[in-house]
Amino acid sequence: MDHTGKIYTISLEERLDAENVNEFKELTKQVLDDPDANGIVINFENTKFIDSIGLGALVSFLKATVQLNIKIALCRFTPQVKQIFELTRLYRLFDIFETIEEAEDFLNK
Repeated sequence: MDHTGKIYTISLEERLDAENVNEFKELTKQVLDDPDANGIVINFENTKFIDSIGLGALVSFLKATVQLNIKIALCRFTPQVKQIFELTRLYRLFDIFETIEEAEDFLNK
């Protein structure tokens, strides 16, 4: 996880599933515990698979950030991740960008 000013960046591994979802939750907890955090970029460039547990963790994190007024931007979807978000229609809940720079620009507004 990278931290620049008030924006965090998490680059996910190849999978976000039941096996490693606790690592993701620990990283996101650090952001939620930082009173100065105002945005987070989640980078999916290496991610090829997300199961229902991983999707649930993303939605739970979104709910928590909304309560704390922290914005989330997802970026660099692989074709597999894009398909998962389209099938589940989760693209409607998240702000999704092609590049990290676009995501950071959105968060800095």
